[in-house]
Amino acid sequence: MNKMFCQRILLSAITFIIVLIVSGCDVKVKPIEGGKEIAQELERHKIKRVTRPQILAATRKAGDSIATVAMQEVGKLLQEKLQEGGVEAALPYCPPENFPAINALEEKYGATARRTSSKLRNPANKADERVTALLQQYEQGELKEPQVVELNEQEMLYTAPIYIRSETCLRCHGTLGQEVATEEYQVLKERYPTDEATGYKLGDLRGMWYIHFTKKGIVTDLNAQPRKSRIPKGL
Repeated sequence: MNKMFCQRILLSAITFIIVLIVSGCDVKVKPIEGGKEIAQELERHKIKRVTRPQILAATRKAGDSIATVAMQEVGKLLQEKLQEGGVEAALPYCPPENFPAINALEEKYGATARRTSSKLRNPANKADERVTALLQQYEQGELKEPQVVELNEQEMLYTAPIYIRSETCLRCHGTLGQEVATEEYQVLKERYPTDEATGYKLGDLRGMWYIHFTKKGIVTDLNAQPRKSRIPKGL
């Protein structure tokens, strides 16, 4: 009996509250402070469904960013160092993979950036067969633009050609006795005894960037990007 009585009391209370709301009683609910901004922030940072084309496009964009920043940095620094102290002063700045700006981008995207060529200066830049096969396609003119290859379920590979674009490059990669001074080449040979990277002209293909990305890193970056709020303006 007591249980039934309690249920009746509860039902009566609920009915009374509903009547108050429907009758238009002056019951005011105070809005949450900053509620609009909170809702917008939550909407922007929802986990998004990412498709394969989006991953491919994002990998291409990230690879372009790394390659572009690297070439801009190395071009600027090498020109400065060559003017300051010639090839010997410039040599430590030749590997752009080690620049802080590139390291930061690698960390952001979960990437590893490397360069290779069929005429190596540093033997450590020799790539594996899969990467070398893509390099040969660039050399044969079959590929001219950056490419993105899906290696497996976890990894993406970005490649881009590297061309001799300026006279600065020829200071170390041009013709011996002409753009490359004999005494400066001795400095190069001391550092890289098996060097093959000379004899180039402006416009020649020097080699290739190849950058490994993790799909997890790309997807994480895509989800970290703010998206437009779907909440109508003025509310």
